[in-house]
Amino acid sequence: MNRKFLVVMLFMITSILYSFEEGFIWGLRANFNGSLTLPSISQEDLNKMGAAYMKGAVGYTMDGEAELGYLFGAERWFGKEKSDFSKFSGMSLYVSIGVGTGFSGMVSGNTIGVATVNVFMNVNYKPVISFGIGSKLYLLESRMAIGLQLGGKVIADTSPEYLAYSDSDSTFASLAPPVTLPEMGELIVTDFMKKNMNPVMFSIKLMLEYNQPINDRVEVVLGIYTRFNIYKPKYITMP
Repeated sequence: MNRKFLVVMLFMITSILYSFEEGFIWGLRANFNGSLTLPSISQEDLNKMGAAYMKGAVGYTMDGEAELGYLFGAERWFGKEKSDFSKFSGMSLYVSIGVGTGFSGMVSGNTIGVATVNVFMNVNYKPVISFGIGSKLYLLESRMAIGLQLGGKVIADTSPEYLAYSDSDSTFASLAPPVTLPEMGELIVTDFMKKNMNPVMFSIKLMLEYNQPINDRVEVVLGIYTRFNIYKPKYITMP
């Protein structure tokens, strides 16, 4: 099943040690994220699940990241005067690695008898390892940064937890055999699937940051970013 994730995230506080004009940059980042799943699934897979359609759902994740990069100052590398720093302060290249949680939410529906019912499935997995390489453009004397990052995420959880519930529990209870909802448990992932399942997502990240200096080497960063993850796991796992 091919799943696509559009993730809109707000990251709160980051402490970065760096030279405001140029030099190495390193930082630790805490991200508190909202997540929207946009599933893409074939009719064949829908038939296997007994569903007529599938839609996405929202959730949340948390993760932390470490960044290491180099800031190319505008004066030395781009021939700008310091009086121009209010417009363009420099550009950085960096690598990042992080660890956190993941979320996938789906709503599948079908007609049972005369009733149309929806089943909500929320899957939470951890840890998720993220990595990437990116660049940031610094403006307004390095107070503002606009960045782009390309990278990926790796799901390291082989038995993610799920929560399944519906908008008509009585309909499922009347089936033969009856199905009891809501239900919590772990997804069944066989050894064969562990060896062949693709755990890697491709990730594109756009960010906007505001940098507030504390002293000449340390600053606090507040910002927002949007991340789009594309994930194709190859196999469907069922509770």
